[in-house]
Amino acid sequence: MRARTGRWTARINRWRRSCGFDRNDLRRDVDRIQWRLGLLLLIVFLSATPPLLSHAVASAYGSGVRAERQQAATRHRVEATIVKVQDPGGRRTVTVAWTDPDGTRRTGDYTTWRGAGVGERLILWAGPDGVSITPPRRHAQTVIHTAVAGTGMALATGLPVLCLYWLVRARCDRLRYRLWDAEWARLDHHRTGP
Repeated sequence: MRARTGRWTARINRWRRSCGFDRNDLRRDVDRIQWRLGLLLLIVFLSATPPLLSHAVASAYGSGVRAERQQAATRHRVEATIVKVQDPGGRRTVTVAWTDPDGTRRTGDYTTWRGAGVGERLILWAGPDGVSITPPRRHAQTVIHTAVAGTGMALATGLPVLCLYWLVRARCDRLRYRLWDAEWARLDHHRTGP
């Protein structure tokens, strides 16, 4: 049991030292500055992202559920017959006729790229905004849009912080290399031997 505890303690200490939580005399000031700025940027990211992410996900999910309910309440499936096809430049404007559940005969137009001929029967979705080949919004679409919104928000908050850290790191690396070059030059001029 004691060997396991020792291994975990050694791993934690190794991780702690690699993150800069030690009093190593070989660390330069530039190393400490880079570490502190990185830690500050991480804290900024971790404090800003959760509330923004929560707001984006709640908004996307709420609007998706409202769209689902609205479309389910106003759009219904109809079996329509094509009565007229117009072909202006590749896109077809198709006029269809159908009978509503209450027995009312209706007509409507929609645009399609698919070839369609007069007399062909189609399954369409009718609503107050006209007729369409797309069914009402499904819950799976809402979940996918919510996931995309959450991912986009995490990237929108994380990428600027990451870019800023890369700039800080590049600047610190240049300073570190200059310090190393100066140390090597000083060591090179140091006389050894008689």
